[in-house]
Amino acid sequence: MVITMKKFLALLLAALLLTALLGGCGKQKADRILYQSDLKKYVTLGEYKGLTVDTKSDEFQSVYEEILSSDVSAHNLYVKKTEGTVQEGDTANIDYEGKKDGVAFAGGTAQGYDLTIGSNQFIPGFESGLIGKEIGSTVDLNLTFPESYSSAELAGQAVVFTVKINYVTTTEARKPEEYYSELDFSTAEDYQKDVRERAVKQFLSDAVIKNAKVKEYPEKDLDILYTAYKNRVEQNIKQNTGSDLAAYLQYAGQTEESFKNDLVTNQIKPEMDEQMVQYAILDRENLPLTADEIDAAAQKLVESYGSGVTKEMLTEFYGEYYFEALAVGDAVTDYLYQNAKIR
Repeated sequence: MVITMKKFLALLLAALLLTALLGGCGKQKADRILYQSDLKKYVTLGEYKGLTVDTKSDEFQSVYEEILSSDVSAHNLYVKKTEGTVQEGDTANIDYEGKKDGVAFAGGTAQGYDLTIGSNQFIPGFESGLIGKEIGSTVDLNLTFPESYSSAELAGQAVVFTVKINYVTTTEARKPEEYYSELDFSTAEDYQKDVRERAVKQFLSDAVIKNAKVKEYPEKDLDILYTAYKNRVEQNIKQNTGSDLAAYLQYAGQTEESFKNDLVTNQIKPEMDEQMVQYAILDRENLPLTADEIDAAAQKLVESYGSGVTKEMLTEFYGEYYFEALAVGDAVTDYLYQNAKIR
C-alpha cells in the first residue's frame, strides 16, 4: 500500500492529537520514589483479596470506636461547658495577666489560651488554683515562681495572675448527632456511614499486614525514610528550642548512631511494614499510580491542616515520598474494600 505525503501527515497529526489527549487527561504513570525494586524479595503477601469483615464483631467495633475517638480528638469535638466549675482534666479556655509588684511582666499575658488542668504547663499553683472555680468568673492567683525558673527577673518572685475562665472543654466526647455538620456532613447517618467505611478499610489494612511477612528492608528505601524522619526531628527541635540536632543529642545523652537505631526500630520499620505490603499489592494487581492521584493525596492532606498550610510546607516537613505513599495507601485500601465481603 502506498501512503501519500498527505495521508502520512494526517496520520501523524492524529497520533500527536491522541498523545496530547492521553497526556492531558492526567493518567500518565507517576515516577516512583519508593520500592522501585521487586518487592517479592522483601515481602511475602498473605491472603488479601476477598477478606470477610463482620461489622458486628467485637474486633470490628473496636476499630470503629477508635475511628470515632480519633475524629473527636482531631477536631476537638468534646463537650463545651459555659456553666459549672473547673475540674481536673478539663481544658479551660482562659485570658490571663501576670503582674509583679502591680506591673505586668513580659510573657505573662494571653487571651483565649487553652490550658488542660493537670498538665503542669504552668508554675505550681496556677492550674490547681482554678479547680472548683466557676466558669465565667475571674480569679486572682497569688503565686511564687520557682527559684529554678529560667528568668532571673522572676525566679523566686511573688506574682499575681488575674485569670478569666471563658469556658471549659471536658474529656467527654459529644455525640455524632451533635457534631456531624461541623465535619461537613448533611446528616448524622451520612457521617456514620463514612466512619463505617473508614473502619472497614482500616480493619482490612490491619488484617492484610498481619497476614503478610516482611523478610528484610531495602536499604535505599530505608535511607529515604530515615533522611525524611531526621529532617522532621531537626525542624521540630529548631522550632521549639531554637537549637539543632547535635545539641539535642548531647543534652539527651545520645549519639547519632543510637538516635538512628531508635528511629529506625520504633518508627521507620513499622511504617515500612505497612508501605511494603501496600506497594506489593499495588504491583501484583497492577493498580495505577498517577501524578494526579499523588497530587490529590497531597491536597487532601493540605486541606486537613486548614488555612495557612501549603503543599510546599508539607513537602519540606514530610519529604517528597510522603504524598506518593498516601496515594498508594488510598489505592490499595480502596481495592481491598471493593473486593471484601462485608457483613
